[in-house]
Amino acid sequence: MEVFMDHPLKGRKQSPEHIAKRMASLGDFRPSGGGRKKNTPEVLWSKVDIRDPDECWPWKGFRNEQGYGRTWIDDKGYYAHRVIFDLQNPGLISLEAPKDRTATGWVRHSCDNPPCCNPKHLLLGTHADNMRDKVERGRSKWFDLSIESPRAKLTAEDVRQIRKQRALGVRRKILADRYGVSESTIKGVISGRHYGDI
Repeated sequence: MEVFMDHPLKGRKQSPEHIAKRMASLGDFRPSGGGRKKNTPEVLWSKVDIRDPDECWPWKGFRNEQGYGRTWIDDKGYYAHRVIFDLQNPGLISLEAPKDRTATGWVRHSCDNPPCCNPKHLLLGTHADNMRDKVERGRSKWFDLSIESPRAKLTAEDVRQIRKQRALGVRRKILADRYGVSESTIKGVISGRHYGDI
């Protein structure tokens, strides 16, 4: 039997098992009307596994594929660690990540543990600070094009040959066709933006 769920997947058919899982992860629901209880500070804190002051405090509610806690306020989704940071430090940030990447409004994890909501482990910074954390903690290989990346299409020898051939005047389009990559990848290889570890 297929059922329609009111929110947050309005209009999409969901199996009863999926609905039960979502409802359990989203917390308490109002007995009548089918909507969620308002996420008050008390309800939000009840979704945090508060441990010793220096330990990570994992989010007990719904987590996305990257492990970050997610919660809903007024039918809008937010990262749980941002909401908890805001509860501890009212008015310092908005609940949404800043659109300006140079703004100091990015909430970073000093513990590098995505579900952690311990305010002692949360600090403010810029998008660049957040990306630097990623590189320093060895998580950038999944996103940047280095020889270590599981998405890497070129070998170290390919990269060396591309750079040599380009220095001899071989056009980027010819190199892209020869190595089965895009011209923008070839441009990144030449500039060192891609495969900078070679």
